[in-house]
Amino acid sequence: MKTLTLALCALLATPALAEVEVRETTPGSFEVEFRHRPVIAAKSVHLAGSFNGWSATATPLGDPDGDGTWTATLTLDAGRYPYKFVLNGTTWQRDADNPHAEPDGHEGTNSILVLGEPARTGTRGDGEIELGEARHDPGDLAQAAALDGGQRVVLRVHALANDLSGVELEVQLAGRTQTLPAVRVGSVRGRDVYEARVFRADSAGELRYRFLLADGDARASVPAEGTFPLDPRAGRFQTPAWVRDAVFYQVFPDRFRDGDPQTQPQRPPRPEGQPWAIGDAFLEPWGAEPTHFGFTGGDLAGVTQRLDYLRELGITALYLNPIFAAESNHRYDARDFERVDPGLGTLEDLHALRDGLHERGMRMILDAVFNHTGDEHYAFEDVVAKGEASRYWPWYFVEGYPVTKDPPNYACWWDFADLPQLNTRHPEVVEHLLGVGVRWLREGANGWRLDVPNEVHAINPEFWPAFRERIKAQDPEAYVVGEIWSDAGPWLKGDMFDATMNYPVRQAALEFLVRPAGELDARGFREALGGQLAAYPEPALRVQFNLLGSHDTPRLLTLAEGDARRVRLAQTFVFAWPGAPVVYYGDEVGLSGGKDPECRRCFPWDGPQDSETLAHVKALGRLRAQLHCLRRGVVRFLLTQGDLVAFARVPDVGAPAWPPVVCVLNASGAPAQPQVPLAGLTGSPRVVLGEGRAARDGDSLQVELPPWGGAWILLEAH
Repeated sequence: MKTLTLALCALLATPALAEVEVRETTPGSFEVEFRHRPVIAAKSVHLAGSFNGWSATATPLGDPDGDGTWTATLTLDAGRYPYKFVLNGTTWQRDADNPHAEPDGHEGTNSILVLGEPARTGTRGDGEIELGEARHDPGDLAQAAALDGGQRVVLRVHALANDLSGVELEVQLAGRTQTLPAVRVGSVRGRDVYEARVFRADSAGELRYRFLLADGDARASVPAEGTFPLDPRAGRFQTPAWVRDAVFYQVFPDRFRDGDPQTQPQRPPRPEGQPWAIGDAFLEPWGAEPTHFGFTGGDLAGVTQRLDYLRELGITALYLNPIFAAESNHRYDARDFERVDPGLGTLEDLHALRDGLHERGMRMILDAVFNHTGDEHYAFEDVVAKGEASRYWPWYFVEGYPVTKDPPNYACWWDFADLPQLNTRHPEVVEHLLGVGVRWLREGANGWRLDVPNEVHAINPEFWPAFRERIKAQDPEAYVVGEIWSDAGPWLKGDMFDATMNYPVRQAALEFLVRPAGELDARGFREALGGQLAAYPEPALRVQFNLLGSHDTPRLLTLAEGDARRVRLAQTFVFAWPGAPVVYYGDEVGLSGGKDPECRRCFPWDGPQDSETLAHVKALGRLRAQLHCLRRGVVRFLLTQGDLVAFARVPDVGAPAWPPVVCVLNASGAPAQPQVPLAGLTGSPRVVLGEGRAARDGDSLQVELPPWGGAWILLEAH
């Protein structure tokens, strides 16, 4: 057993934390004592973080001696953990003694704890290999994954940062031994990650392998003796192939289009002369300034009427915010998960939308929150009326009868009394929700986006594996996406989600390409992206849900302080990055707005639109459909310098010789003329997107870019 202070672990480095101990009990396993001394009166303190699904109640701290210092001890594996303290059930605070933090996506910050990170780095070229710091786990999908029927295998090894001058993979296959290159793709917890990709036409034979490490004249291998067999479970994580070709469009139904004036939410119109207030709950005219509780009459018929518009954008899949019967305009407070909200239309209207999508070769995923219902849900109303005599009493966490709402005497989401929390441990609740998931697939959905899944997981860790199993049994190609704001590695192990909403990549894009503050330089941007390439399993990387904005975030144009060039630059990036790009409705025409409700303005069908950004998104969608490498190619970084980044999407091993595409980004307000190394890529350059110019100069490209400009350059065969 090894005892270390947090500072010695290179985790946290302030004197105030010297007394906090991290004990490595076994290799890769740590006992961590969290301490918090609140500056406000606290009746309770809890720890919430990625290790407990961000539950505000699962991990209490105690203060048995009453000295004002609350403590809790957890056993955690090596990893990176964002966390906060929760005081009195409602006040969320970062750890003020921890200088390591990151944005939480809600205009606050999470504290960051890293376990298992080496306290040092190596020295490349010194002729010494720190073999004890090298890692490979054949059972970890992020380190060994088989795809495409087992024909492609992606293998990764972790080594001490900056320790190696080269890595190769030695493969034994069908009685032959071959050596393949392994390239550094990024770093994970202080270790460089090298990746090799294997193609085998016949996946039936045994594959064995080892990594060959080099630094100067020194040589070593992982494993040190013998070879690894490819784990027979390496192909257990299969993700839907259609998503690799998809471009998603997110619609907030109440604000996209009113296609049927006869289908309206049951709300009174705003009284004449009544001034606007953010808490208003009226049926407003189209285009009115949004409020938290108001409606504007958008419906399913309106979406169906604009499918040709979406197809012209290059959209191939629709993501609809919740459409189920509910009280609010966002409909995350379901009254009934099995009915279409009458304010949006009927089941027949949904079928018409489904049919219209299918006629155009498009798909649709739906949105639901299974952590809670609305307080007008039929089950909760029955509990309120009948108490323990209600058959639905065990569906919720009610502390007594009568049920009271002010204050609530039942568990509810973030203490909102109108959002009672479901008991997702109860077999009837589980079966009901799994049935909901399957039912809407039968009605035409092609998958699910799942809201706050971490909170469901905190109640029942077996729920999402059961959900995945049931959904995939109904449709193996259904797409299951979780709303996870931070590192999603634990959720992408093949037993829960195909992908997550890729907020970490969004954050990197904002910090480098969009916000004027220049929070990341090119190197930081590349390391943020490479960290995900190194940490996530390949099946998930292929289908990540790559958004730049959503109903939960300020509009992209607002974050760019009205500079549409930065918006287009971020779009240029995300359409070229592995995974499925997502357009939030209205971003393509220059909608602006801060946080909710401003980010949920009506689509300006008859108002001013940014025609340049609209044309740009259409070009992105058209080219992405045409160029195979933008959808199926592997990333190869070519340049990271100052405000300039260039990467290529190149054919994967064993794939047809599609022309590579080079994406070059200039994240500055000045013109740029980068010399982009091509690292052996062949072909004649042709700029297919952007205002830049490119010419080949030996094994490099001479590129000219305008301020805040990007370009896609196709390397065509001679």
